[in-house]
Amino acid sequence: MFSQEIDKKIKQISLIVLTVGGIAFLIGYFGLHNRVTDVGYRPTQPVPFSHKLHAGDMGVKCMYCHTSVEKSAHSPVPSTSTCMNCHIAIKTDSPKLKMVRDSYENNTPIEWKRIHALPDYVHFDHSRHIRSQIDCASCHGKVETMGVVSQFKPMNMGFCLDCHRNPEANIIPARPISGIFTGIKASAYDSNAKAVLAKVEPMTHPQFGGFMSEVPKQEVEGIPTPKHPGYGPENCSTCHH
Repeated sequence: MFSQEIDKKIKQISLIVLTVGGIAFLIGYFGLHNRVTDVGYRPTQPVPFSHKLHAGDMGVKCMYCHTSVEKSAHSPVPSTSTCMNCHIAIKTDSPKLKMVRDSYENNTPIEWKRIHALPDYVHFDHSRHIRSQIDCASCHGKVETMGVVSQFKPMNMGFCLDCHRNPEANIIPARPISGIFTGIKASAYDSNAKAVLAKVEPMTHPQFGGFMSEVPKQEVEGIPTPKHPGYGPENCSTCHH
């Protein structure tokens, strides 16, 4: 049907197309895939903040800076005023903190670079997980050992489902450094020196990140959720709604 020369060219073109397509697929999968591009992502922040120094050495609890995670769907980036709670008196002349001081004085936020980002069509509720006493390190790693925070887990659907299906192998229970409410009951004594149950208190009484308020039960119209304690739901509407 074709001459020998045309047949040869067709084979060469086909080989080139397949080779280029294969290379493009490998680059696309291994170079752009979620597990490759996100895990280990560690951008340079505008201020050289060290979690190892603050949380690791100084013992500042996660929830002191990332407030409201026990009742908010999102974990907020600490405001400059949070930083200045300490640095208004500590290292007031440090050149590394000039941007922090300027931000505080000018009432302009610091443009921190986001590390953990989920697609807009995914709904993740921090409060639901924090109230279940799931430690921050389960998803973010032990940030108290990180000088510069990097992404520790892929944050894809497979990662979430693995945890929901097999929590024993994936969940790190609440640790003191996180400052997470644990629901441990504190004992007290009445006038007759008899031990009685007092109000529910947090696991620790830290200088930073402690709070004494009770956490509401997770119920939807009187139905405890999730229905199978310890195992997360797997229906689509849990995360996509």
